[in-house]
Amino acid sequence: MVHEAVVGSAPTLLVVDDEVVQRLIVCRAAEKLGYAPDGVATLEEAIDWLKTRNPAIVVLDLSLRDRDGIELLRDIATLGRDPIIIFLSGFDERIRETAARLAVALGLRVAGTLGKPLQLELLLTMIGEAPRIVPRAAKGAIRSLTPLMLDEALERGEVQCLFQPKFNLVGRRIVGFEALARWHSPAMGIIGPEMFIPLAERHGLIDRITLHVLNQSLTQLRRWQACDPRLDMSVNLSPVSLGDLSLPERIDDILRQHGVAPSSLVLEVTEGAVMADYISAADILTRLRIHGVGISVDDFGTGHSSLLSLLRLPFGELKIDQSFVRGLINDPEAAKIVKAVLSLAASMDLKVVAEGIENEAICHRLTELGAGIGQGYLFAPPLGTAAVDAMLGASVKV
Repeated sequence: MVHEAVVGSAPTLLVVDDEVVQRLIVCRAAEKLGYAPDGVATLEEAIDWLKTRNPAIVVLDLSLRDRDGIELLRDIATLGRDPIIIFLSGFDERIRETAARLAVALGLRVAGTLGKPLQLELLLTMIGEAPRIVPRAAKGAIRSLTPLMLDEALERGEVQCLFQPKFNLVGRRIVGFEALARWHSPAMGIIGPEMFIPLAERHGLIDRITLHVLNQSLTQLRRWQACDPRLDMSVNLSPVSLGDLSLPERIDDILRQHGVAPSSLVLEVTEGAVMADYISAADILTRLRIHGVGISVDDFGTGHSSLLSLLRLPFGELKIDQSFVRGLINDPEAAKIVKAVLSLAASMDLKVVAEGIENEAICHRLTELGAGIGQGYLFAPPLGTAAVDAMLGASVKV
């Protein structure tokens, strides 16, 4: 195995590239940013390396002599490793973006893709920004989660909200936030909602989590509206909750308790959730809209009933899925979909929120196409309340 640097106690970065000069360039760049880099040339060396170590970042070439880097993605997922992936390849951007989408589908985290010859400044930016992505808990530990553990975590207050700001794309003004639940386990680290929400849905705990998130997020929104009364709060609604016909009254009660206007709350539901039990969903969502609560269709375009959902249910907003937004510049098909969705929304007088905006080029193109609101790492990652306070300024009541 080729080692360009000795791995120490600093976070590790693994470069998988069959060009020795390229490995050295990446390793030296990583060292400048405080990483302990290591480099390998082949797929087999990379697998052996990953069996005993868990890197913070993997910089992966898609072409490894007579093999391809795609094979390594499956091994990373199978081994239970959770690095941030940066693709580095001489293939065109369309192929690199396809590889990135595959990695995400495998449950891996992707910071971005780079072409060859390498643009060093872009690499330094990607490596430098990668630690902003919060590490997830180890997959092996997560597999052992039980309903009792989640119940006790709720009792101890370990399930907390982060808040990702939504921005007006033209003026860059904060217009609201999306509340994102995280389980902060002292033993296992930070556990994402994709791991504990299905557990809660299967074992009757989802209502507790929904009420917990609503209370946390509306408490903060009331404070932040002292800075700007126009701010709103988006909260994800589980498909299971769409079977509870008392939900509109319960949400009304929570809004009154916090002194927040119904129009300041937006409930996000997925297309699949509303079509699974149309009658119940239509009942609940229509009553919520009558009461003044906003309803948004989340991840629009990824389901099988998008247009039917818009026609039959009282949505006032749709969120363009980040897979389309991230491909806006380099994926012609994604660009066509985004353009079509924006045109459709305008014709139906629907507000649009674009998710996953990660660079200025995407933001500029969305603005050209008429998108008004967006969120993503270009503006801010999900933030704790103190960070939001600082962003909004001194008018926030502590």
